[in-house]
Amino acid sequence: MTSAPPLAGRYWRIVSPRWISEPLSGAGAARHGGRWNRPGQPALYLSVEVETAFAEYQQEIGTRPGTFIAYDVAGARVHDLTDAKTRDRLAVSEPSMLNPWKQVAFVEGGEPPTWRHAARLSTAADGLLVPSVMRPNGVNLVLWRWNEGPVQVRFHDPKGDLNLVRT
Repeated sequence: MTSAPPLAGRYWRIVSPRWISEPLSGAGAARHGGRWNRPGQPALYLSVEVETAFAEYQQEIGTRPGTFIAYDVAGARVHDLTDAKTRDRLAVSEPSMLNPWKQVAFVEGGEPPTWRHAARLSTAADGLLVPSVMRPNGVNLVLWRWNEGPVQVRFHDPKGDLNLVRT
């Protein structure tokens, strides 16, 4: 498997009040797992588009409080699974990416295909660009590693409105 090319840019996320003091922790995703991470594995889920960040935050729950944050990402090696040629090269089918992972993991007690893909692909990448299940044509960035080595993620807060200590 070839390594993923580095990625840089601005990404978006709405952070729950529960996790606002740790907007870079990935602990919320580790708590129960996510589409692209098993329980216990921290992951940072960001969106390419503002509208996708909103749709992803709402999920099945609907409107709820949250803080909108911009993130600057640099140096992350990322496989782009929105690209059909990349999916073919990495043996990731579109149906497996869109599989109802919560049903498989929490109702059926199985292992979602996305968790298997993530385990395999994380050896040569820090994360993935993936299609949003919540917003047609939306794209998400999922990182398994950040702020170690060349991968840097910072939240954008030029006026200090979040009143957080930067790490």
